Amino acid sequence: MESPIQEAVSTAVRLIDSDNITINAFNTLVEVIGKLTAKDLGCRAEHLNIFPHIFTRVHEAERFHFHIFYIKRGYRMPLHDHPSMHGIMKVLFGKIRLRSYTPCGDYNTENKELFTCERTADIQYDKNSTPITLTPYQNNIHEVYAMSDAAFFDFLCPPYRPKTPNRSCHFYKLVRTRDEQKQLFEMMCVGTDPEIPYCTDERNYSGDSFTVPIN
Repeated sequence: MESPIQEAVSTAVRLIDSDNITINAFNTLVEVIGKLTAKDLGCRAEHLNIFPHIFTRVHEAERFHFHIFYIKRGYRMPLHDHPSMHGIMKVLFGKIRLRSYTPCGDYNTENKELFTCERTADIQYDKNSTPITLTPYQNNIHEVYAMSDAAFFDFLCPPYRPKTPNRSCHFYKLVRTRDEQKQLFEMMCVGTDPEIPYCTDERNYSGDSFTVPIN
């Protein structure tokens, strides 16, 4: 019987053959990624003893990336976007608070004009939670706050491509509340660098081994 990470890699390679993932393929990956555990991926809380943010490359392909992010308690991953991407997050240990936003219309990342967005999620997640999802049109801008030392598995399709137009990661800040009852806010893009300090140490993958099938 193949390991959970082997199943995840094999399923992604088999189902993803372009930058556009189908709904059925995405839902299948949500189910498969939901099986992953910290033990499968070699994740332990003591990895956060020195650095507050750690990043691990599990597998990087042209069409998708598998990564692990560690965040120390009290720290956060700043508000950022995922241009034209589908994403899946699975908490491996600890507890995070995720705030997600969906823009109410088109906006321009090249200037600092305000735009309106809806806060579509403000939820705490742990290892027993179902995977968190985002699409190009829903929950695409989010921030992650660590309620305790935490780590999560992260799938993105297609991955960021900083040298490709409109495929870089952009950061944002909330400026003001527009309608508290309707959870509407005004935010602005601050560019490709966050306003708060955010840097990560990289740690090599130490989980279950896997092979990448030839598609």
